Amino acid sequence: MSMSLDTRQRAMLAEIGVRVWLPAPAAPVEATSVQAPALSVNISAAPSPARALTPTPRPAVDTPLKAAPVPGTASATVTDFKPLPAGLAHMDWAGLQQAAADCQACALCEHRNHSVFADGGPGADGQALDWLIVGDAPADAEDASGKPFAGPEGLLLDAMLQAMGIARPGASAGKHSVVLVNALKCRGPAQRKPLPGEIDACQHYLARQISLLRPSMILALGRLAAQAVLHNQLSDGQAAELPLGKLRGQVHQAHGCPVVVTYHPAYLLRSPADKARAWSDLCLAMGHLNESAGT
Repeated sequence: MSMSLDTRQRAMLAEIGVRVWLPAPAAPVEATSVQAPALSVNISAAPSPARALTPTPRPAVDTPLKAAPVPGTASATVTDFKPLPAGLAHMDWAGLQQAAADCQACALCEHRNHSVFADGGPGADGQALDWLIVGDAPADAEDASGKPFAGPEGLLLDAMLQAMGIARPGASAGKHSVVLVNALKCRGPAQRKPLPGEIDACQHYLARQISLLRPSMILALGRLAAQAVLHNQLSDGQAAELPLGKLRGQVHQAHGCPVVVTYHPAYLLRSPADKARAWSDLCLAMGHLNESAGT
């Protein structure tokens, strides 16, 4: 089958990165006369006996015993986890932060350099927080610094906060108070999703943080953050099964606080086309907060 491409078609293919290759025309071959050799068949010869097709036996292989699951791998089970620190549900902010730094309740502790607890904390006046922003699991930059939302994704989040009239703790003052945390406090091994037991263990820290901060609005950035915040509010494990798109565009209730779910900044760096949807979610959260405050 031959294909002929004109100049315009070749230009279009080059524009989308498709290389066009056409074989060079073959040189003409002079016709020659070839005489087939005569075939001599002796039909009187007895046919050779059929050869038995016996499969060659495969060498015996010793089947190793199934190895015990290694802590921190996908094969590890909830039986590998140790108890959470005693009295966690009644700790103050400083005690909770120290407990997270020393925590060995799951195998993630083997992979961390720093426990990523929070950026910011309760105000000295004891007033309720305006915004609590919850991210997914710490990445390498966060593990190195001990602060959530570090690196390029942190820069994008800072721009999002600035557009909302919010400033990261320690930056220039904004008109709203904000604290940044992660759903998981420790970085996990690369190329592996957190195990259910690891998420469950860190949910206790997150729940206590929410209780101490009493935020007026929670922004859950990313599917893991949404799963951690909404876990007890969605029946039959829906938080673990529903895609992020099914959780967006509405105001949820969890821990006595309104919750809006949107994309994580790391995802938006990979898929900038969804920044408009993320801004729509932020506007939903700001509108609900202003309506609740009567402004």
